[in-house]
Amino acid sequence: MKKSIAFLLAAATILTGCGTKSVSKNESGVSSGGTGSDKPAEDIVLTIAYSTKPNEAMQELIDRFNAEDNGVRVEVKSYCNEQAFTSDIQQQVDFDVTQELINKDTIDLVGTFSFGNAAKFEIFKRKGGFVDLYKFMEDDPEVNSDTLNSHILGLCERDGKLYSIPTYYWAETMISKAEYGGTTPNWTIDEFIEHWDNMPAGSTVNWSTVSEGIYYDVLRANTPYFVDYKNCEVHFDDPDFRELLEFCGRFDSNMGHKSDDDVVDGNPQLVQNLRLTDYEKALVEEHDSALNAVAFPHLNDGSYTLVGFPTSGRDGAFLCGMEECAIRANISEEKQQAAWKFLREFYREDYQFEHYARHNDVQTPEGKVVQFEFKGGFPINNAARKRIAEGTINDAYLSDYLKEGSLRFGGAEPATFLTDRKITQADIDFIDEYMDSIDRWECSAIDSELFKIIEEEVGAYLHGEQDADATVDHIQSRATIWISEQA
Repeated sequence: MKKSIAFLLAAATILTGCGTKSVSKNESGVSSGGTGSDKPAEDIVLTIAYSTKPNEAMQELIDRFNAEDNGVRVEVKSYCNEQAFTSDIQQQVDFDVTQELINKDTIDLVGTFSFGNAAKFEIFKRKGGFVDLYKFMEDDPEVNSDTLNSHILGLCERDGKLYSIPTYYWAETMISKAEYGGTTPNWTIDEFIEHWDNMPAGSTVNWSTVSEGIYYDVLRANTPYFVDYKNCEVHFDDPDFRELLEFCGRFDSNMGHKSDDDVVDGNPQLVQNLRLTDYEKALVEEHDSALNAVAFPHLNDGSYTLVGFPTSGRDGAFLCGMEECAIRANISEEKQQAAWKFLREFYREDYQFEHYARHNDVQTPEGKVVQFEFKGGFPINNAARKRIAEGTINDAYLSDYLKEGSLRFGGAEPATFLTDRKITQADIDFIDEYMDSIDRWECSAIDSELFKIIEEEVGAYLHGEQDADATVDHIQSRATIWISEQA
């Protein structure tokens, strides 16, 4: 597999467009979602902040909620509507939202989607500006600590309080073939390096053989490990960071780029990055181009090991979520209750089940193909997750191209299935148990300015322009100043 990712590029954000205009604004400067203009004046009006504009699912929910005429109307305030999402505009959006949250009472609901960099949301959590959602859940028969995943709720707490809840969540980890790395999960750094030193010639790390690639997939992917948004601290002077940095430096530099043009699919790999977003990930697709065949080993059969990202504490794997939203603490009790009436809709069984997968019909030369696109994580609602698990076992989410006799690898003939790809309850249980074993909850979106600091210094090290001591010192110093400014 060939991959080319710019090494010194600023970190990708979760947004796709921005600008300085708001979408579909009324006289108050907010958009109504297209359904609230005829609501009576006595409705409680809530404003939700968006850096750009709501995604399709969110807009549909806002429209439906407003159409129910339940005494509450949700309006969207968008801070950006341009196509080109530059770093300067992103910073301006974050500045504008931050200033409004600090100095005005015009926003009632704020989430990860309110900022150009979702990490800003984590900074605001520690400022005490959000309401503890547990107080609403106590009297809610549908959305409470019994109906939602207790493990995720516990990880999202701050000093026993719950300021936001993800709608969906996933795990970031790495996997290794047992023949290369054994069956011990959650590697230490020493184990990772030892396994690499025993790999056959021509081996790769997630299809990479250059220092930038190793850094990107092993160390950069675990950057949240060294950033503590709760206490506004960074720990790039941790020995773990230095040891992995020096390991990356053992490889030839590609002068700032991650590409590995000489790597082919057949190269042995010590590890592969894995984002566990759905039960389909219980299977690993193994392609054999020469035989035009594919096998589907199960993660729970011992042929692969979930090894996390290498750390001295064996705690490299982490969980993170999407679409977290909070209620402002400095609004009236009446508005807080109204905000919960809207916010709870995200965590109801029906909403999470219905929005988990999108069904698409794709026209191909061979005819129409049914394909599923997943939301990007497991639902936090227990009942919805159970229904999805049952549907997965029954192939309810199986795209046509994954059915035997359909999977193709560029040739005219469909690939031969060397093993059965059927998902069982044992696969479901394995994934559930692994997710529950992970005790790290991290913000998945690191600020692009912080990534820029890190990658400037790491790039200088990998290019031979400075040593490891200078690199660590520079990153720790610059990152400390940066995060103190965010506080």
